[in-house]
Amino acid sequence: MKIKIDHIAKIEGHAGFVADIVDGNVVKARLNLYEGARLLEGILQGRSHNEVSQITSRICGVCPVVHNLTSLKALEAALGIFPSEQTILLRRLMMMGQILNSHALHLFFFSLSDFFGIKNDLALIKKYPGRAADALVLRDFGNKTIEIIGGRSIHPLTPIVGGFTKAPDKEKLKEIEKASVKALASAVSLAKFFSSLKYPLFNRECDFVALSLPDEYAIYDGLVKRQKETEPVGEFMPQIQEFQVKENPAAKRSEFKGKPFMVGALARLNLNAKYLNPKAKSLFRETDLILPIGNPFYNILAQAIEMVDCVEETQLFLEKARDIDFESVQSHPFEPKAGKGFGAIEAPRGTLFYYYEVGEDGLIKNVNIITPTAQNLARLEEDMISYLPQLTNGGKALCKEECEDLIKMLIRAYDPCLTCATH
Repeated sequence: MKIKIDHIAKIEGHAGFVADIVDGNVVKARLNLYEGARLLEGILQGRSHNEVSQITSRICGVCPVVHNLTSLKALEAALGIFPSEQTILLRRLMMMGQILNSHALHLFFFSLSDFFGIKNDLALIKKYPGRAADALVLRDFGNKTIEIIGGRSIHPLTPIVGGFTKAPDKEKLKEIEKASVKALASAVSLAKFFSSLKYPLFNRECDFVALSLPDEYAIYDGLVKRQKETEPVGEFMPQIQEFQVKENPAAKRSEFKGKPFMVGALARLNLNAKYLNPKAKSLFRETDLILPIGNPFYNILAQAIEMVDCVEETQLFLEKARDIDFESVQSHPFEPKAGKGFGAIEAPRGTLFYYYEVGEDGLIKNVNIITPTAQNLARLEEDMISYLPQLTNGGKALCKEECEDLIKMLIRAYDPCLTCATH
């Protein structure tokens, strides 16, 4: 038996799926990426440290902020530069906007239709106009947060090595603070709605990976945590084993100590749920889910809970940002020096890793970028190998269309970004 899906809609990029099943055993399950290699890491070599972070933000139009900021973090580590607390505060605010924007898009416009078999998004909006309005409120709130701090919502302009080119307008920050009340209500509404949905049954043990900090739901900084082990980013990233498959050489897969792993909202929730802000923590407890959650479909619900946490966190950050001025976030002149540096931030889809080697002339000698989707692909394909027999020869027999719909739903639950994977 062969399952072949030529096109999977509602994901970032273009992909299909193929699986071969012999006597009930899945011998191959592969996500086929229809994206060409973009060779960004090669393009960055030989360029100045002043320009590479603007280039890396072009890797993705959905999550440009996290590429921009993670690139800056790795450069600062290589150059021995330590940004001010105010600079880091503004960057963390930008990350809240980034996650809200991306999660709202994925939850309502990509994943929700899978629960109801609705093929037409206009029909989905007509069926759930209130939830559509909530998603748009959150996307608008996230975009405005990024725009006010970064100069524009896509490919931000103001973040640079060591700080910002300008501080955000305080009056506009007050507008965001005022808008956060409505955004929080929308986030809670969506989270409750996604908590009420029926998720497909599927459970596997999984090695989850995410940044972690004591007393904080880590996004911008932290040690890398997997199960009960933690280690610095600079020690963990070199241990990630990237490899290519001949069917899809443009996108690498990743393993850690010979095994695939999962990053993203579900990984963060499994490892850091006790550090959620009050409303998000309360909503999670109401789900009655028991950690660790091994069902990857619940990555969707984890994103919904994270949106509540992000708005709560934004409100806390905005209180601290009331006294931000240009001097506190200004990047001071510096002489470049040779060095190596690692950086990591939790992107909407999982931990994003950057490594730079900078020469004495300030030019990039070497670079490595490991995106969340490149880390999740191997795990997703292993999930498919375990999940397909459940669809094809166990319990109630499913028709071809039902089987393909559940395959697409699982792929979309991971929220893959194939443009990032083929960087």
